[in-house]
Amino acid sequence: MAITAVGAIVSSLLYFYISYILWNRFLSKNATSIDWARNRFLLYALIAVSFQLISFSSTLFSNDLIMLDLGNSLSLISWLAVLALLASNFKQHTENLGIFIFPLAAFTSVLTFIPNNSAGIPLELGIHIILSIGAYSILGLAAAQAILYASQERKFQQKKLTTLFKALPPLQVMENTMIQFISFGFILLTLSLTTGMYFIENMFAQHLIHKTFFAILAWIIYGVFLIGHFRFGWRGQVATKFTIWAYILLILSYIGTELILIFLV
Repeated sequence: MAITAVGAIVSSLLYFYISYILWNRFLSKNATSIDWARNRFLLYALIAVSFQLISFSSTLFSNDLIMLDLGNSLSLISWLAVLALLASNFKQHTENLGIFIFPLAAFTSVLTFIPNNSAGIPLELGIHIILSIGAYSILGLAAAQAILYASQERKFQQKKLTTLFKALPPLQVMENTMIQFISFGFILLTLSLTTGMYFIENMFAQHLIHKTFFAILAWIIYGVFLIGHFRFGWRGQVATKFTIWAYILLILSYIGTELILIFLV
């Protein structure tokens, strides 16, 4: 418990601190300059994401079961989002996108303090759920990126860029990052659907028909877009529309199932 508490507190404080650094950078006149302590900033982010991993990993496994309660699940989602953002920084300067992700991670990292009332999930099913959470997280980032890209491009065409949009990476970098998120998320979604088939015994009795239908439909749309992008050069507004609509279907795959179960109960 002490390890969990230390990891959660340290990661939360570091996330708030680097969010503060980014916000001040947005407000400065040199918001678009890359001549700042970027390496030190990324080092703080790496330390934060490491402590966050410590905070929930110590309570994630118990007696060959995975404890995916509310606190662990939300912390895992934000951790994956931060990790994906940091990975994208190896090739491109995308750290400014953290202004949306780091504050969220700061709040969710301390949710591991919520009492764990979960009975635990078998390891095999837990791996499938973690893959699903990963796919939802990364593809959610891609959808948020698509919305930002579409807004930034519209503001650019209207010559009405605000300080926030000026501080975001160039349009080409935004687009490339979105494609990277979609590609990685598509792989996780493929693995999630593949492993999920193992646990389906009766799709109708288990009330999984709606979830499976919308998830497969989203997978098809993501796949069609990736083929269109790499083979035919689909990009820009076409990319954002595919990304947003596909993620809406993913949301429906979860929310639709939950609503049906509520009405059935």
